[in-house]
Amino acid sequence: MSRSFYVDDLSKHFGGFKREYSESDFVLFGVPFDSTSSFRPGSRFGPAAIREASANIETWSWRTGMDFEEIKLHDLGDLAVVHGDAAETIRRVREAVEDIILSKKIPVMLGGEHIITLGALRGVRDTTVVSFDAHFDMRDDYLSNKLSHACVMRRALDELGVKNVVIVGTRASYRDEIEFVKKSGVNYISSQRILNGGAKEAGAWLKEVLADSKKIYISVDMDVLDPAFAPGVGNPEPEGVPTSTLLDLIEEVVDERIVGFDVVEVSPAYDSGVTAVTASKIVYELCCMVAKSIGL
Repeated sequence: MSRSFYVDDLSKHFGGFKREYSESDFVLFGVPFDSTSSFRPGSRFGPAAIREASANIETWSWRTGMDFEEIKLHDLGDLAVVHGDAAETIRRVREAVEDIILSKKIPVMLGGEHIITLGALRGVRDTTVVSFDAHFDMRDDYLSNKLSHACVMRRALDELGVKNVVIVGTRASYRDEIEFVKKSGVNYISSQRILNGGAKEAGAWLKEVLADSKKIYISVDMDVLDPAFAPGVGNPEPEGVPTSTLLDLIEEVVDERIVGFDVVEVSPAYDSGVTAVTASKIVYELCCMVAKSIGL
């Protein structure tokens, strides 16, 4: 994709510094799109808030024994989106991810609303998606729109098949969606089960479910966290997991099969910045985990 599709503010790179594209292992870009938000809009401002937070937190990862400053990451800036046109935005995301993959680099995407993940999955191709989310996002359509944030995993299911969609941390749904998920055989684990059984038990379940997956893409919808830890999201739901539990679970998933990841649904207007800080920490830790797992 032409670099003209990116809006690059040189003063606000993720982490506060920037490496050249050619020498990077990870390539990050933002997608400031939230045209289908159903409750609290504003995730279009998420990428900027996450970048600002990332430049003001410490870089050492206690989980991996690595420093994020050692991670070779290039920040492309934000993808130019067409507000109100999810299909075109998804197409641009797909092209961006395809380019990054062809460059033998790992895409990292900042949202923006969750529908943008569909573009990344189309760019990666033939992968298993692990979606950390309070919601199934399995509606066939929402308000007559099949490309709504409430439908992203249903579209992923259509394209990847039931064995390649895994939902972690769910706790918000309605009867028809629950019946569809159970009938379809979608693999999921609720936040209640995670909280009751602990991250190790949930991690063992995840490893079993993912045993035959050749490639894994991770999508973190920030509303998977309890609103006590991440209030600045579009659709907050009580009884979520704590930040440390989420990172424990991600650590159980990350290995050499990871082909990309995203962090979406940060709506910074609804808190004092804590959700953006947490999102940037998740990106730091995920990059370090992936780098360590594949020996970068």
